[in-house]
Amino acid sequence: MLTEQEIQQICRKYSITCALCSTPNEYYRLKRDMVRPAKSEGDGHPLTWRWGKSGFDSVDPKQFFLGVCQKCFYAGDLEDADFRKSGDAPDKFKDGLSAEAVQQMMTWSSTGKGITQSLGKRIKEEDLMGSILAQFHLGVFTQCLSSNLPSGAIARYYLRIAWLYRDKDTFYPEADLDKITASMGKLQERWAKGLPEHKDYPAKPELALSEIDALRLARTYFGRNYEMLREAKVEDELRLRNLLAEVGFRLYELTSDDEDYQIASSFFSGTIQQCISIVSDKSIVGGMVNRAREVLEKAGERGRELRALQKSRGGKGEEVEAPNGDVKTPKKKSNKTAKGENGEAVPPKSKNSSKKEPGSKKKIATPVEAVVVESDGQQRNLDQATRQINLLTEELEELKSRIGEMEEDNKKWRQLAGRDVLTGLPNKTMLFRLVLPKVLGKLEETGPFSCMAISLEQVAQVNQMHGWQMGDRMLKESSKGLRRLASEGEELYRLDGANFVLVGPMSNNDARKRATEMRRRLAGASVQVDQTQFPLVSTLGVVTAERMVGKSMAESANRIYQALLMVLYKAKEKGGNTVEIYSQTKF
Repeated sequence: MLTEQEIQQICRKYSITCALCSTPNEYYRLKRDMVRPAKSEGDGHPLTWRWGKSGFDSVDPKQFFLGVCQKCFYAGDLEDADFRKSGDAPDKFKDGLSAEAVQQMMTWSSTGKGITQSLGKRIKEEDLMGSILAQFHLGVFTQCLSSNLPSGAIARYYLRIAWLYRDKDTFYPEADLDKITASMGKLQERWAKGLPEHKDYPAKPELALSEIDALRLARTYFGRNYEMLREAKVEDELRLRNLLAEVGFRLYELTSDDEDYQIASSFFSGTIQQCISIVSDKSIVGGMVNRAREVLEKAGERGRELRALQKSRGGKGEEVEAPNGDVKTPKKKSNKTAKGENGEAVPPKSKNSSKKEPGSKKKIATPVEAVVVESDGQQRNLDQATRQINLLTEELEELKSRIGEMEEDNKKWRQLAGRDVLTGLPNKTMLFRLVLPKVLGKLEETGPFSCMAISLEQVAQVNQMHGWQMGDRMLKESSKGLRRLASEGEELYRLDGANFVLVGPMSNNDARKRATEMRRRLAGASVQVDQTQFPLVSTLGVVTAERMVGKSMAESANRIYQALLMVLYKAKEKGGNTVEIYSQTKF
């Protein structure tokens, strides 16, 4: 298990409020380009990964694929921007879901019963492989809440479940697969009862208790998706047809089932025919033709490998013609038995290869297997040591960088005379020419940043009635009061005249709440100058930056400054003593 510090080396933390039950959640999503497959099998399963950080070769990236609500256990793809923003507009997000199914999940959430709660409990178990299996099945279940069944998404989840079983020895050598599948198997009936009704199921989703189960369900749902894509882009159809062929190949490797061979072979034939058609079609040019040539060569080679495999298992090794684009729905089980070269029956592999027959003896590891196991353990220990070294190195480099930045900042501050003489606060020059550009440069890492302009309404009247000296003294005392109201992580700047700016890491919603609270507190507060009490009635304008789109940090900082003035004056035009929020968040 990774520590939080190790996770932060490769991930970015997201705070997402559940659109269904309004529970705040924190998820870790892999940073952009942090990891990518280095070598993959035909069905897309990565055999090796290339990490952007050393020390993580023994870590399975699939554990950072989903975000699961800690209360209702709704699961969403962290790569899906709609899911990441679902908490901002929950009603809009729920428009595409079955109201009845969502209500059922909320009932389970309040009672602690139901299949989602049962799977949710398994997420919290110490066995990481069992936890991730539960997450992906929750992903399948929550996709079934959709009014329009997303066959492609369900297929991809089942394919990743298959990969998870395949990766058992690579990433989870100590996982007790028998115990995991036995525990999940007990939930099969509860799953079936709790699954939302849907007219578009090509086959009812199930808990996949083996790689074979998961691949069969993936093939079924990819098949439905293929039927829907046939009228779409040619390239999408070709890619999916080839994937269906590869999934079938893997199934035949595991089962020796002749029906799996027939389906896989027909899809390889269909892929080859489609590639030839694309290459021969003079109206198709460019990258699509090159892609078709590559797929043609690979599909031909894989088709020959499939036929050779079937022949070695007693079959004829004959090519099966494509079924005119129709996806054959496989039976759940096959009683056919393949024969080996010596004429003896070759039994298909069991659904759970780790399951032991009653009375069977425990297998003793050969010297070679023992070396492999020891090597895997050494690799994990080496990865852990490397991660710790990376962490310490990063902390040292960050410390050096911060010292350098502080020295550079001090130099710039002296050069820019970035302090307001009257209040001692940093001024707008420092904020918009030095601080804000730096914040915008790290916006993707640190998250949203808000500027809250505060205009003290009474200062102008004090200047008129008591003179500017009294007004300056009020400003000085007011700045002290505003400093006391600043929370941890927030900084106060003097903008100009009676205008101040409070800045800090806040989302648009958080800034709105903070500004409303600030206006309320200032409305009931006052400052004393000599023997006179002056009220601190204020007008506030809020600008939040979530993304930088300007050509430079300086340009974006200037846009924020102009927006801040605009929203503040707009609030003043409404009579003051109010809060105005700037609608745009991209600068």
